[in-house]
Amino acid sequence: MTRFAPGPAPLALFLGLAATAGAHADPQLPLPTATPAAVGMSAERLAHMGEYFRKEVERNAASGYVLMVARDGKLVYSMAVGLRDREKQLPMRLDTRFRIESMTKPVTAVAVLMLYEEGRLQLDDPVSRYLPEFADARVFTGVDAQGGFITEPAKRPITIRHLLAQTSGLGYVKGYNATTLLGKAYDSLQFASLKTLAERVRAVARLPLNYHPGESWSYSFGPDVLGRLVEVVSGMPFDRFVKTRLLDPLGMTHTGFYLPKSDLPLLAVPYRQTPTGDLEPSDGPLADPTDPTLPPSGGAGLVSTPADYLRFAQMLANGGSFAGRQYLSPVTVALMCSNQVGDDAMVKYWGEGSKGLGYGLGVGVIIDPAIAPQADLAGDISWGGLLNTQWIVSPKSGVVAVLMAQLDPRPNAYSPRTYVDFRNLLFAAVERLEPRSTRIGP
Repeated sequence: MTRFAPGPAPLALFLGLAATAGAHADPQLPLPTATPAAVGMSAERLAHMGEYFRKEVERNAASGYVLMVARDGKLVYSMAVGLRDREKQLPMRLDTRFRIESMTKPVTAVAVLMLYEEGRLQLDDPVSRYLPEFADARVFTGVDAQGGFITEPAKRPITIRHLLAQTSGLGYVKGYNATTLLGKAYDSLQFASLKTLAERVRAVARLPLNYHPGESWSYSFGPDVLGRLVEVVSGMPFDRFVKTRLLDPLGMTHTGFYLPKSDLPLLAVPYRQTPTGDLEPSDGPLADPTDPTLPPSGGAGLVSTPADYLRFAQMLANGGSFAGRQYLSPVTVALMCSNQVGDDAMVKYWGEGSKGLGYGLGVGVIIDPAIAPQADLAGDISWGGLLNTQWIVSPKSGVVAVLMAQLDPRPNAYSPRTYVDFRNLLFAAVERLEPRSTRIGP
């Protein structure tokens, strides 16, 4: 594994520990606070975790990190280290805004499952019932003499479950497709000229599938299609549905598909590592979150903060409830967190670093911790973002945590190192396994 020497940029550091056992909820904090000891965690080891990520900043693994750890529904540790903007020497803060990319996918899944609970759709409904452009889907089988697609009819329709479980056969953007004619066609979709979610989804629907629905697993535009599905079924723009039904009630006041320009100074700059071991601002194709004309991407469109996302994650840990409000039934959350794919599906797609990992409805699920490359418990759920944002809900231990940075792995392959280190350091701070109660959180 390549290690990078520290660059010359000075380090701005803040380490904070949310303490006071039995404290009441502070409206400025995502959860009530407690000391680590009060919930069976080690303050010393949590501090070691903070020191580890401080050293990661020193060696230019990332420009900075923000970390929040909770257990039994209590915030026990928070940390901000490094710089959100190296050029302007602006430090990371607990309220720094991050492009969370694929951490949008679980939020989109919850929106769909809300409609499912209301009886407005069923998981095994063909998506073409609501989006007719997906009727008569065809599957790519090869290339003809003129360089065109050879296809055959799909054996079965794409269902909503297929889209949630990423088994639809749809392709995705560059970096996730093989260098085939079909992969290049997905890569070359001209989204910049398409100003509505409906137009973008229709463009995706015109391309063949990579495989017959339900027969494999692959990253795809499925969550973006689900965003359009929410619009059609609810009769409300996707971003408005998410805001009014989920973000606002949860108190996720700094999360959205559009960043107010007044908040732009708080947005962390995405960096990438240079061959000399320094960091430079990424010039990758990242959307401008302050542009209100961009369609809301259900796969990668949200900007958020660690505190906001901790509330969302805690809601899932609570079985769908938060602060006295029920967002999903515990039965639906259990379904969301149940593995929907073959035991080796994730390894086939991502490689050996995904051993023990399955996939539910919009979230990764640990199905075999004995072979996972990092510390985990069976049933742990998560799904990270491209720019090194991470979160975890561990139902068996009651631990919920969020770690965010902004490191663009492109053009190099994505490295799971931060994901592995985050899990190992987090679970090393657990002093007793069982949470004090089965009901956790506010």
